[in-house]
Amino acid sequence: MKCPYLTKDSLCTGKYSGYACIKRQCSYFKEAQDCEHHELSGDYCKKYGRFGCVGKDSCETLADYLEAVAEEEYA
Repeated sequence: MKCPYLTKDSLCTGKYSGYACIKRQCSYFKEAQDCEHHELSGDYCKKYGRFGCVGKDSCETLADYLEAVAEEEYA
């Protein structure tokens, strides 16, 4: 699974900004694993049929989901 918070230089842009990717220890990864809509075989949201799990707190509606995705892209 490709981490959506990993740059081309292998730096983490998520909650561990500035460090190399720590994969399964990452809070974002753990949050995605706890979501009933997350496809375990990859970073896919079954609820909205899109790639990218934004976490349970950000996907109540499609608008919330899209806003969270947009925030991550511009962070």
